[in-house]
Amino acid sequence: MSYDDFWFIDTRVQTRNLRRYLIWFILLFAFVTVGSYLAIKTMYNDIQTYEIRASNPSATVSEAKSTNVNGYIKGEIKNEGETDISNKYLCFLLFNENNKLVGTEYINIGTVSAGQTKTYELKFKRDGVKKFYLILTDDDSELNLEELM
Repeated sequence: MSYDDFWFIDTRVQTRNLRRYLIWFILLFAFVTVGSYLAIKTMYNDIQTYEIRASNPSATVSEAKSTNVNGYIKGEIKNEGETDISNKYLCFLLFNENNKLVGTEYINIGTVSAGQTKTYELKFKRDGVKKFYLILTDDDSELNLEELM
């Protein structure tokens, strides 16, 4: 075996090998990216139990999912009245499977004109959320839970 038989020294095959390594790297990167995305998406479970307590603006939930450490809630609010609504908050009371409050989150809805629809998204980092209440409030101070239940 001569000194010129090694691929990293022989310049005639080096470009072919580098091209192979680049193709393998791209394929591996694509496989890991797709696999990671699918693995993370399958960890999210639907939150089936929720209650909405908001009359005007009316609120809907289009998607609510959680893992054992975080989650998100997406939906819309619609001002069905004839006047603008401002300085209101959406309050989310997050509960675990034992109906224990694990967190309270707020979203300022800003100003909603008459007939206007706005989307909202809440991302939270709470453990094991299985249920939530959505309440429309005037401020972001703590709510009295005894009044709500």
